[in-house]
Amino acid sequence: MLQRMGGIVTHNSCAFFVLMVLATSGCFGGSPVQTQVVTRQAESADSGPYKIGRDDVLDVFVWKDKQLSGRINVDSDGTVTLPLIGQVKAAGLTTKELQTDLTVRYARFVHDPKVTVQVFDPASRVFYVLGEVSKPGMYKLMSGETLSQALAAAGGPTEYANLRRIKIVRRNDDQQTEMTVNYSGVRSGDLRADIVLQRGDTITVP
Repeated sequence: MLQRMGGIVTHNSCAFFVLMVLATSGCFGGSPVQTQVVTRQAESADSGPYKIGRDDVLDVFVWKDKQLSGRINVDSDGTVTLPLIGQVKAAGLTTKELQTDLTVRYARFVHDPKVTVQVFDPASRVFYVLGEVSKPGMYKLMSGETLSQALAAAGGPTEYANLRRIKIVRRNDDQQTEMTVNYSGVRSGDLRADIVLQRGDTITVP
């Protein structure tokens, strides 16, 4: 059974810290994951209610008003464009938060508007696999998906892959975390390196 890696350090949102794990002679000092310097660790992108992302497709319903209802895309700048009210920020909000915002905005034009927002296609929930795999590319991220599952989706490592130095780059807002993973132990049952992925992770197999 795959499980969440126990070696990752988690902190409260916006907690500031500096973490340096040093590897010597190519080894990981007992830990299969080496995390480089991180200046700020934000709350996990996958914790709590789903947050709307760029390229997501949303269904917006305004009760008893078909002209204001419809299926819309979240643009690359994180906004949606709606009748009467124009551009509205959507990325980073939950559907409930966007509903509340749209209700307030539509109240200037519609009496007692009842707005519902649903995610039709969570297109922003993707990860990327590059390097020495059979099928590099972009893949949909399933809930709880791990590194081993991601590699399997990409056709598995090639015969030239260096499984001891797999890199995962993770971006949250204006920060970046880079992990170097010794994945070779996963095949022998050490699941600490089988990291649970987050939206937007980039995996590079050297």
